[in-house]
Amino acid sequence: MKHAFFAVLFLSAFTMSAVQAQPASSIALPAPQKAGGKPVLDAVAARASAPGSGFPSNAISPEELSTLLWAASGKNRASLWTVPFAQGLEPYVDIYVAGKEGIYRYAWQDHSLKLAAGGDFRTKINPQGFAGAASHIFIFVSNKDSLKKKGGSPQHWAKWTHVATGAMTQQLYLVSDTLEIGARYAETMDVNFVRKTLDIAADEEPICVFALGKR
Repeated sequence: MKHAFFAVLFLSAFTMSAVQAQPASSIALPAPQKAGGKPVLDAVAARASAPGSGFPSNAISPEELSTLLWAASGKNRASLWTVPFAQGLEPYVDIYVAGKEGIYRYAWQDHSLKLAAGGDFRTKINPQGFAGAASHIFIFVSNKDSLKKKGGSPQHWAKWTHVATGAMTQQLYLVSDTLEIGARYAETMDVNFVRKTLDIAADEEPICVFALGKR
């Protein structure tokens, strides 16, 4: 009976641990920082990619993550965003955030994260050494549903998504520096793995990744 009792306790503890290990399906982000930091010209002068060797590996806080995502494509006033989107469209580049617990899609509508896949996939997304050291990796993926609302051609869409992604990553470089966060843009990624894991439609395009780690 004693052995049976302890077995039940062990199984109960294991089950509770497994339940606790499951990543949250949705995460409400704290309010982003919208004031302070370095003067913009100082941030531009300091803008640089963190080296791949010895990439900063300290954890980024929820508040810092919130600020980074808001800077990349969050709302900064009614129906407008922190980066330019063609013809006043809502953001047509999605940001996925890969960390230790899983991959989440950033929902700018309510400034939250929605679970896309549970598990640590950072080194599978990008095989380079800095990927495993990074606190988080942002994945930029085109969102054709948003583009189709205004019509246009696939040629326009490709240009718009790449211009927008350039603006978004530049914002991240400037804000990450003022938050003492190392940042590194990379085009290299396992596109097939990203497509399969995130269930990305055939006409959507994984564009690039952006590694981030606290200095």
